Amino acid sequence: MHSSAAITQQWDSRLLGISLDLPSTHLDATKPFTPPAKKSSSSSDALDSATSFLWQAPNSNAVLYTGQKWVELHAFVSHLLELQLSAEKQQTSVPSLFTNKLVSKRYPSWLEHALKLSRARGYWTLYPSQLTAGNLAVLHNELYRAPEEYEKEIKRDSAGETTEGLLAAGPLLKSLPSGGTLPPFDEMPLLLWDGKATKLRDLDAHAVDYTWEFRKAVGGCEALTPSELLPKKSARDLFCAKED
Repeated sequence: MHSSAAITQQWDSRLLGISLDLPSTHLDATKPFTPPAKKSSSSSDALDSATSFLWQAPNSNAVLYTGQKWVELHAFVSHLLELQLSAEKQQTSVPSLFTNKLVSKRYPSWLEHALKLSRARGYWTLYPSQLTAGNLAVLHNELYRAPEEYEKEIKRDSAGETTEGLLAAGPLLKSLPSGGTLPPFDEMPLLLWDGKATKLRDLDAHAVDYTWEFRKAVGGCEALTPSELLPKKSARDLFCAKED
């Protein structure tokens, strides 16, 4: 059912990855995140209203990225680094859209680029419900180490990080809503990167606007032919660079 819906509607082509972790905060690590309930649920029972959901915000904890999207992300980051190196050599300023930081430094720097790619392409990450997440993976915050690129800037906050987490007791199937039946993509709540509930057409509209802004501000694009506008795995369409 999950696969047939994905194939028919091609929602699977937007899947960046599958996370076993349910973040407790937004990407900026300052605002608490509350997972959504089922679209049609009026039940007060936590298990009945719990559901997996799609969130445009990527993750770096306990997540599996699909092979094609990981390749595309690598290409995207390579272009960004080339752009940054070129700006440094020419002693020119880097566009604010490139330098604006929306992801906390508690996460590795590549997650910021994954967010940019997700916003430009309209990609999302599949997250488990709150009840299921505790049966899938536990983050050991007591073992947290700042990303290498930020460890000089981050002072470790030991508050709340001394208790080792444990997986929830009991069979995994008992924590799954609907008896373990996976809902189709179009029945799961869909969230923009900032956590706001949205619909597919609105997410597409946001992606179009962000892509246009990115191409103009970062990619140096002015006028593109219809073929150049088509998304490419190499991410060349976002940077207006000629293929080698």
